Amino acid sequence: MITLLLFCCSKEKTSNALSSPSFVTVTYLTLTNENTEGGSQFAYLQSNITEDLAIFCFCLESCSREIINVFALEYNEDTTEFRFKFNPSDEFQYKSSRDWCTRSK
Repeated sequence: MITLLLFCCSKEKTSNALSSPSFVTVTYLTLTNENTEGGSQFAYLQSNITEDLAIFCFCLESCSREIINVFALEYNEDTTEFRFKFNPSDEFQYKSSRDWCTRSK
């Protein structure tokens, strides 16, 4: 009985170790952080996307907005991490969207 229990537990640990974060390609990712002074918004856009096609969370008119054009953009909804690169030969840069209102497509 003990052998069976140990086998089951070790099998579960192995399956967890094999799972890896899954990034999905997106055409844009917007981040909004509203506060009493207005807040800020960032939009990461692939080169074929314009600002008017991106969906943002609500933010007061006094929010600042920064547009960042990238070559490649990927998002992991499970970890709230996203990664991007400016040029095809660049390494991915990683950031988190945790604590931000996030929209992506």
